[in-house]
Amino acid sequence: MSGVVGWKEALLALVTVGLNSTAQLMLRGAALKGAMPSSPMSLVKSPLFMGALVFYGCSVLTWVMVLRRVPLPTAIPFVALMYVIVPVAARYVFGDPLTWRMMGGIGLVILGLIIVVNG
Repeated sequence: MSGVVGWKEALLALVTVGLNSTAQLMLRGAALKGAMPSSPMSLVKSPLFMGALVFYGCSVLTWVMVLRRVPLPTAIPFVALMYVIVPVAARYVFGDPLTWRMMGGIGLVILGLIIVVNG
């Protein structure tokens, strides 16, 4: 198995990132709407929480498919994309703050991805 990522594997990895990022945003939405981990019934009654579980489950399945085809050190940088996508999306979806410090961190993540992918 080589360290090269084909377009199918890259697409599958990006689908995984999208599913997992969506789950994160859905959990944030559930938390803002009052779903409380201390009350299991409030979690079960929350469509956002239950939807997040479905998205997480699907992301695990697609990630396993990626890992069958690509070595972990080659595949794992895709996961770092969530550290870019989720804070930016949360800014637009929930109005969460996106500080200069956070944007600097996002920039470092992107720089790290570029170094890893081209290294």
